This record gives sequence, C-alpha cells and structure tokens, in this order.
Amino acid sequence: MSQTRFGRRDVLKGGAALGALAATGQFAARGAHAQGAAGTPRRGGTLRVSVSQRVNHLNPLTHINNPEYMIGEMMYAGLTRLAATGMAPEPDLAERWEATPDATQWTFTLREGLTFHHGPAVTAKDVVATFRAILDPATASPGRRNVGPIKSVTDIDARRVRFELDGSFADFPVNLAYSNARIAPAAILERDVKALDTAGYGAGPFKLARYEPGRMVRVERFEGYYNRGRPYLDAVEQVLYPDLAAETAAIVNAETDILLLGQPSDFPRLSRTQGVVAMRTPSGRFHNLVLRMDTPPFNDIRVRRALQMALDRQACLDLVFEGLGRVATASPISPEDRFHEAVPAPRRDVAGARRLLAEAGHPQGLKIALACANRPPTRTALGVAIKELVRPAGFDIDVQTIPYDTYIANIWRKGNFYVGTFNMQAHEDAMYTLLFTSDAPWNDAQWNNRRFDELIYGARRTLDNNRRKEMYAEAQRLMVSEVPYLIPFYEDLLSFRRPYVQGYNLHPRGGVFMLENVWLAEGAPRRG
Repeated sequence: MSQTRFGRRDVLKGGAALGALAATGQFAARGAHAQGAAGTPRRGGTLRVSVSQRVNHLNPLTHINNPEYMIGEMMYAGLTRLAATGMAPEPDLAERWEATPDATQWTFTLREGLTFHHGPAVTAKDVVATFRAILDPATASPGRRNVGPIKSVTDIDARRVRFELDGSFADFPVNLAYSNARIAPAAILERDVKALDTAGYGAGPFKLARYEPGRMVRVERFEGYYNRGRPYLDAVEQVLYPDLAAETAAIVNAETDILLLGQPSDFPRLSRTQGVVAMRTPSGRFHNLVLRMDTPPFNDIRVRRALQMALDRQACLDLVFEGLGRVATASPISPEDRFHEAVPAPRRDVAGARRLLAEAGHPQGLKIALACANRPPTRTALGVAIKELVRPAGFDIDVQTIPYDTYIANIWRKGNFYVGTFNMQAHEDAMYTLLFTSDAPWNDAQWNNRRFDELIYGARRTLDNNRRKEMYAEAQRLMVSEVPYLIPFYEDLLSFRRPYVQGYNLHPRGGVFMLENVWLAEGAPRRG
C-alpha cells in the first residue's frame, strides 16, 4: 500500500496540492521544543502555579477544565502535541507518522525506549488500549468524538500503531493532540479506568508526588522523560485559591510564581505592579450564552433572534473584559482559525427585538433566570452586563450565581439558559464536533441541524482546501442565523508571572502549557 509522507517544509508552506494534508504528515522527532525565553535555561527549583478552579480528579481521559488539562499535560503525553506557537502537530510519544494518499489510514511509530512513571515500557498496545477506552461510551471521555472518525486501531508491532478511519481526514494528527488523548498503560485501563482518578501512570515530563483534592497537586521531574534535559524544574505545585483576592495577593507577594487565569479587572493594575509580569495574547476563547433549543422559550427561533438583536457586543467586551478581546458573532470560529469567515455580527435593533419577542407570544416581555458559575467571575459579570443591555428589548433576566462545582453537576449540559466558557480548539472540526453537531458530546444547546452536520462531516472528508473553506463558511453563517449560542466576544488570554519565571508562554489554544520548558532564573524563592 502506498504511503504519503510529509516533511516540515510542506507544513510551513501550506496550500499544497492535497490542501489540508499540508498541515499533517511525517515528522522527525526534534531534540527540544521552542525555548521561548532569552538566556540559558538552568535546572532546579519548584514552580508554584495558582488556579481558581478545582481539579476534580487526575484521569486525563475525562478532564474538562484548564487546571485539569495542565495536570494531564504534565503527567501524561500523547502521540502528538501542538507546536509551541500554533496549531500544527509535532511529535510527542510518536516520532513520526504516515498517511495513505486518501488520508483514511494513518500509521504512527513510537519513539524507542519510552517508559511510564511506574516502570513499564510504553508500547503500541498501550496506545490501542487508550483509544479503545476513549471511544468506549462508558468512559465518558470528551475525546470520544474529538479524536477523529476512528473505525479501528490496531498494533502492528511493539512500536507501530495503525488507525483506520471511516473516511478521509486530513487533520487527524492535530486531533491526536487533543487534551484528553493522553496515553495510559493498557494493564491499568483493562483492569479499571477509574484507577487513573487518584494515581499517576503517565509518561509525561513530571510524575505525581502528592494529590490533595480541593487543595493542591504536586508533580516532580521524571528523569526517564524522552526529551533528555527536560523538564528543567524539580517540581511544580498547582495550588487552588478559591478566593480571588487572595490569589492576586499571592502573585504580588511571590507566594506563587504564575497566576494561571488572570481576571481582566486586575490586568491594568497588575500591569503596573513591580515584580509582576502581565501576559496577554489573542485567542479564540469565548464566553457564551447557551440557548437550549429543545425547551421553551428558546425552542422558538424568534426568541433567540430577539436576544441576539438586543445585544450590544462592544459594550459587553468593554464592561466584562475591559476591552481585552474582539467583538464576535454567534460563531465560535475566531480570526486565529484557518477557515474563519468574517460573518458580520447582527446589527443591534432594540425595536426589532421587541417586535420579534411579541410575535413569539411575549408582548409584555420575557422573564427568565440565567445561571452563572462563580468561576471565572467574568461569567457573572457577563450575565449582569447582558441583563442590563437587553432590558430595553423586553427581557427581564434574573442572574443567579452558583458555585462552580454545583454548576458542573446540575447546570452544564442540563440547564436551558446559562453562561459557558470554552477554549479555542485546534481547528474548526474539533470545535464543531465537540459542541455543535447533533452527536457532539457537549452539545449543550441541543442543536440538531441536518445541513450543518452535512457541512461539518463533509468538510472533514474533503482534501480540497477551497471546498473546505466554502463549507465552513456556510456552517458559520448557519450558526449566526440559527443562534444556538450568543458569543459576544473573543477573549484575549490573560495570565501573570513573576519576572524570574522564564520559558512560560500563553498558547492561543488556551489549554496548552508546556511547563517542561519553564525554568527559574535568579531571584526565584527556594521551596522545599
């Protein structure tokens, strides 16, 4: 069977004859990832990172928030990973990969000498067991739909794995960099997947040292990591700060070294604070209003469109995120995405919104409760801003702030009107099949549009970039027309670090951290 191989030059030039295949292909494993900081890195020290959301468990296959993704990335590794500065795939546990010309069959070859933290060698059987666990509905992994259209996965020998897809898929190596696609031992998975919840069985740059649920996770350098010389740090401690004022004080006082998720209200002040480096990068991350389409009142498209028409997106951005972002439409596809379509945001029309609401049976207006988790606090800030901005159109919104854990248990994917927040995904297919296709695992709006599904799955199987662009453009226009979400703006990613923290960069994807590249320069505190 003939194979198509692609080198790094093909990736960088893009737009080759096979279109999207130029973003995939065969790579030789590099000795080191992008350094991202001036000076000579040095080994040693403990990095302390503050987070405001709880790590519910250690199982990378079912992680759902950024603090969990960070833990999963430090303890585990995937076949591929995203490049330090973009969405192109690069080798991780796999040193190379090949595709058949139609991109329906992919073969990945593992590096030699890989080992898990607890001793056993990493083999192709572990890869097979991991993907079978991800694809098993009983695992409830968000990656089940997002790792790609996998028909079968088999081990050829100890180092080679073959994936058969149910159709052409040019972006498959990018999908395998998904946060939940971390390789775990077959022996553990076949015995009890839940064993991953409280113990560490990865092959990543750091191994588990201590896990205190609801307080902290400590990981330490894994000397057997394949990228020799990495990580530079002796250890990383991720500490939960439920109180945001205390979290801010901790970075100012050097009790912590990185504040993972910066709040826009703190950004101007901390940007001027001595001893704190404010970090900001454009991203496709967004807050959204979920309008569940299978229950009243949002099963009536006139109500959804009325709410959309009543919204002032620029005011939302200014009020909630201090202008640190860009106005969006109802589409989750941002300008950072390859196939972003500049669909114009609907013009604000308060009178028109009132008329639509009356036509939908609400001539006296509509009263409805909006649920907002307390983390990040910008969820409630968005709820309050929207409450005031859409009031003239006849919407009477009762903003209800609830604890994040309660939100995850009782509101997310269950409620009919709430504020969500999502990271940018690596490409359009990953975003759409996570949230919007009728079979998406996180289809919280319960959108079921046959034409939309046809476009997304058609684009997945198309190797012509021009045709893919057309299909994704139509999909984005459909989203603006049908309004399963309201997405007022795309957020800039915000974070804070101490000046002695080197090699830490914000990745536009949002859930990518690469802490094995981080090192501590002069002035870092000594921690036991």
